[in-house]
Order: sequence, then C-alpha cells, then structure tokens
Amino acid sequence: MISRVTKKDYQLRMGVVIFAFIAPIIYLLHGPQISLSSYWNTEMQPLFILANAVTSFYLYQIKNWRPSALVLLLLTAFSFDLYPSIHNLLAILFFIVTLYPLGMTNHYKWIFWMYVGSLGILPFSMLGAEIIAIWALCLHQLLMLRKLYKLSNRDD
Repeated sequence: MISRVTKKDYQLRMGVVIFAFIAPIIYLLHGPQISLSSYWNTEMQPLFILANAVTSFYLYQIKNWRPSALVLLLLTAFSFDLYPSIHNLLAILFFIVTLYPLGMTNHYKWIFWMYVGSLGILPFSMLGAEIIAIWALCLHQLLMLRKLYKLSNRDD
C-alpha cells in the first residue's frame, strides 16, 4: 500500500531535492575546489552544512535510505578541517552505502549506472565525480517522488 503524499509534502520534498541539486552549482560559483568537502574551508561552509543536513533529514524519512542519511549527517558533523581522516572515510562510506538503495530499486536503473559511472571521472576530478554522483541521487529522488505522488493521488 502506498502512503498518501499531500501536495504540501510533495512540494517540500521537491524543494529539498532541488536545493541539494543546486547547492554544488552555488559552490562552483564561488570557485572550483578539489572536492565538495573542500568548501568547508570557504564562505560556502554554512550552505554545505545546511545542504547536507536537510538532505540527511529528507533521506532519513525513506526506510532504505536511512543508512545513507546517517552517514551523510556524520560526515557533516566531522568537519573536513578538524577531522580530515574521519570525514573522508565517512564520505567514501556514504557513496558506497548509497549503492544499496539505488541498486535495490527496480526503478530507473540507468541512474544507478550514472552514479557508478561517476567513478570514471574520479581520476580527472574528484569534484566532478562527486557532483555527477550527487546529481544522479537527486534525479533518482526527484523521479521516485514524482512517481509516488502521482500514484498516491490517482483518485483525485
């Protein structure tokens, strides 16, 4: 049974996904860094924290995405400048743990391959690989949310 998604809930969730998608673009406008986490040491730090926090909250509401949500929140809690080893380990763990919910769904498998394919960019640009992976996750969430909303409101 599909739980009903209200219009307000749908709009709020879409806002979070769109915000998570746009945040890397805003970071880039500040200037390119080595990785997304490098923006911790810039004026973008509050945006980095906010984007990760709201994304964590959003993902935690989805059962299969809870491990990803918790790891994302932890990597944000362990700052890049004070705890670089723990932060980097948690960042790698986030991208690995996220493979499970992406791979287990029978919807939008091409996004799973886009996510995995971002590894091909890694030797050339960690930032580029991270942004492609984040955009793949946002696209997956956007499409799933839209599908859930349509299915839960068919009778309207």
